[in-house]
Amino acid sequence: MSSEDYLERAEHYRRAKESAVDDFTRYYLERMERSYRVLADSHAVLDRSKKTHKH
Repeated sequence: MSSEDYLERAEHYRRAKESAVDDFTRYYLERMERSYRVLADSHAVLDRSKKTHKH
């Protein structure tokens, strides 16, 4: 998966959270959104590191 893919998944969970009817579901979806944003950030840093290492 790419950073963009992870961000798309995060956005999916953010939108789902908006329509959640109970606190547990909102909390779960918020955690999933945050996790995918962390994955996106981590993947982006890893990509930059690989590009820097090649030079």
